[in-house]
Amino acid sequence: MSQNTDLNNYPLPKALTRRVVIYLNLFRAVVSLSLLFAFFSGLLTTPYTQDKGAIGGTILISYVVMAIFLAYETRGKVNQAYFLAQISLFTDILFLSILQFISSGLESGIAILLIFASASAAILLPLRIALFLASLVVIAFVGESLVDMLLRDEAQSVVVQASLFGALTFIITIVLNLLSHWLRDYRLIAEQQAVELTRLEQINELIIRRMRSGVLAVDSDCRIQLINESAWFLLGSPVAQRKLLTDVSPQLDAALTKWRDDPSVEVGPLRLHSSQALVLPKFVSLPGSTSIRVLIFLEDNDVVSQRAMELSAHLLANLSGTIAHEIRNPLGAISHAAQLLAESEVIADADLRLVDIIHTQSIRMNDIVENILQLSRHEKSRPDIFELTGFLQELALEIENSLPGIVLELEIGPDEGETLVLFDRSQLHQAVWQLLENAMRHARMDAAIPRVGLRMANQPDTGYCVISVEDNGPGIPDEQVKRIFEPFFTTHKQGSGLGLYIARQLCEVNQAELTVDSTLGSGTIFHVRLAVTRDERDVSIQAVDAAVT
Repeated sequence: MSQNTDLNNYPLPKALTRRVVIYLNLFRAVVSLSLLFAFFSGLLTTPYTQDKGAIGGTILISYVVMAIFLAYETRGKVNQAYFLAQISLFTDILFLSILQFISSGLESGIAILLIFASASAAILLPLRIALFLASLVVIAFVGESLVDMLLRDEAQSVVVQASLFGALTFIITIVLNLLSHWLRDYRLIAEQQAVELTRLEQINELIIRRMRSGVLAVDSDCRIQLINESAWFLLGSPVAQRKLLTDVSPQLDAALTKWRDDPSVEVGPLRLHSSQALVLPKFVSLPGSTSIRVLIFLEDNDVVSQRAMELSAHLLANLSGTIAHEIRNPLGAISHAAQLLAESEVIADADLRLVDIIHTQSIRMNDIVENILQLSRHEKSRPDIFELTGFLQELALEIENSLPGIVLELEIGPDEGETLVLFDRSQLHQAVWQLLENAMRHARMDAAIPRVGLRMANQPDTGYCVISVEDNGPGIPDEQVKRIFEPFFTTHKQGSGLGLYIARQLCEVNQAELTVDSTLGSGTIFHVRLAVTRDERDVSIQAVDAAVT
């Protein structure tokens, strides 16, 4: 026999079995009180039971007491649900069988209650136990009919009638037990599918809400059925009561109408008046009888342009890395030859200046090659937790020893204390070093005494701290501020145009932000804004974000 029809397998789970037992307790209480009332009112009295009134009354009162006791014992006992089901059904069959013997037999109607008890056992108990209880019911039927035939001179037809009742009891018990197992299996499958569907729905909703692209779902009447956060922001944060697309964005509604008239038409970028965002809409029709008929994807055109720029920069970095590898070897040969010429005794003093130019420019070209190679490596961030104050003090000392001739001012507030950050230490060192080198290069351009400031300030209300690198150089014109982080853009005749670009890339890969403030004639300040780690929870969250990035 398969696992679904195992003789020892309970058809229903414990919680559901207990619930059915509670209903049976209520039914038992009503039936026992009704039988007690019918017995003492004479409705259940027959000539045969007139001389057994004391026995019948005692049995019925005991049945009522047992019903109340079983109802009390069932309260909150989920773990004993199967045991209580067995005891309660056995009690029903025992008391009802005795009542059938002292009443008018099958004609009293108690036989129906016995069959009901047997059917309940088939639903709640394993087939082995249910058949045992059904056997007790059949014995009660056949035994009572034999007593009627032998002692009450009833016809032999009562035995046949009892046999039919017994066969019906066995058939009902087996069929209901099988149906209970099948229904249990179907219920488990339905619950499992419901859980899977709920999980998939939650995953789909999470994916849609976390998408950077805006997503709207509208029905045939252009009523918004679903909108994610990106679309909500692009549409100007409309209130929840505004459901019609024409009320939220007439431009998008007109584009949808145009697309419905001719799906082959390519819809261009739209300027949404509600948020002044320039978006590129895409429409997808959903066939079928669902309420959602069209999906609208909104791509921020600025984001699309940014992605294209990043892709171009990535391809350019790879190409530049390949070229830099090819340049490195001949460049090394040129530099080595210049060194040998400088050490020669026969070279004229006038030519030594030319050799020095060759050597200096070779070093500059080698620095450019190193920057290009670094740009093409795309090293991953390996963040760890370290104390920022000591890190900046060590970096300032290293700068003073490596780059003399510059006044470096290190400023860390006296109340800053221990500041823990989650960052790749080597990448933060590299990013700040690039900013300091850039500041020193520009500080020399327009200052009698070039000064560079390295400062740190906590922002306790935001959970961030800011590292600032300031110079007293000439500043950056407004038209150039937006371009200084582009690769290969430089305002210095000896710059490669990659230092600031690499610094921003290193900050972004560590979940930090690099910004600039510059006033023409007053110098430039670069700000690195990075999160401060306060407790283990913050550490775990930031570590996950950094690892995902």
